[in-house]
Amino acid sequence: MGTTLTLLLDHLERRATWRTAALALGGIVAVNVVMAGYVVPAIAERRPEAIVDGFPVMLDLAPVSSAEEVYRIFDLYSPDIVGLVRLLYTLDFLIPLFFAVLVSCLIGAMLRYLAVKEGPWRVTLLLPFCGLPFDYVENALSLFLLGQYQDGHVFPVVARVAGVATAAKFLGLFCAGVALVAVLARTTTTFLARRAAGRPRA
Repeated sequence: MGTTLTLLLDHLERRATWRTAALALGGIVAVNVVMAGYVVPAIAERRPEAIVDGFPVMLDLAPVSSAEEVYRIFDLYSPDIVGLVRLLYTLDFLIPLFFAVLVSCLIGAMLRYLAVKEGPWRVTLLLPFCGLPFDYVENALSLFLLGQYQDGHVFPVVARVAGVATAAKFLGLFCAGVALVAVLARTTTTFLARRAAGRPRA
């Protein structure tokens, strides 16, 4: 592996502790409490049409949306809920980061159990972060487009890019899921083999 990649993986490995995982999980819970306890109920009370199956209609759940579909979503946001919707998109910068850190910590714990110190398996520490840049692009563009739309301006090409970023984000989440399942499968196999051999721990 390249020196830069190795240093990055070393850094992630040192930070992939149970304490970090607990902090990330706590962050996810805290943000969801704010969203479910205040933001979503406030939107539902003021604009029920903007809520579907208990969740606000947002761009981040509509991958590869056309410009027309993006602005159809924005049409649901009446002036009295725009501030709340902006808060949702702002909070959505935190959840993906906490989620990526949590998954990376879980992978790191399993790699330590497997005594993996080098090789391609270490790269799985990075995969939970694959979708993060696209998630941030999606949220930043959504906030920009929403603000401009409220002022009467539309940017179809930018709206299309935001939809593509959403699709790329889901691809990144899929990669993170595959990495977690693959490492978990190897860990489970190793654990069972050690247990059968009478060596349950590394």
